[in-house]
Amino acid sequence: MQIKHDLDQLDKKLGKMAQGMIAKAASQAINKSLRSVNTAAIKAVSEETTIKQKDIRQDHELQLANRNRLRGVVNAKKARAKNLIKFVRPSQRKANHFNARNKRGGYKAPGVKANAWGKTKVYRGSFIQRVSNGKLLVLARTGKTGPRGGTTKGLIGPSPRGTFKSQRLQRVMERQARERFRLELTRSINNELRKLQ
Repeated sequence: MQIKHDLDQLDKKLGKMAQGMIAKAASQAINKSLRSVNTAAIKAVSEETTIKQKDIRQDHELQLANRNRLRGVVNAKKARAKNLIKFVRPSQRKANHFNARNKRGGYKAPGVKANAWGKTKVYRGSFIQRVSNGKLLVLARTGKTGPRGGTTKGLIGPSPRGTFKSQRLQRVMERQARERFRLELTRSINNELRKLQ
């Protein structure tokens, strides 16, 4: 998501003498609008994925505008999907918690229970295991089963980046950007004009 401004539009209205003042006001307005858009995006992604806002925020990068570059960008490239373990209750994040045997010899649960995408679901056939780097992950067997067959793969939760890039969220951010930029540009120009008095 990016917010940019064409300086020529204001030059025509206020004249070239005010170009420096306009550029400063426009860059300030873009940056304030960008932060507002980012906050709205983080909230929307969090609501849709049930990922904590602070975790989404740390994966967003803001490229702020300046007088010579009247464009600001919210970059969510680092906001990738994480293992399903993030959506398991902390008290249940234990190796073999869900595939422990009951007194009859069967499994206590058919799979790991996790609350991803805003709903609790049992992922049949999945289990929690500590891998070579020491992390606990939710895994599932693929291919043949049995003592020698099959491999395991990690189960992935919601993708904040995918949600961020969705058309619905892009429309939300564009609407927020338009509304905030009009307001912030007026404020920034008025502030700069007051300094000239």
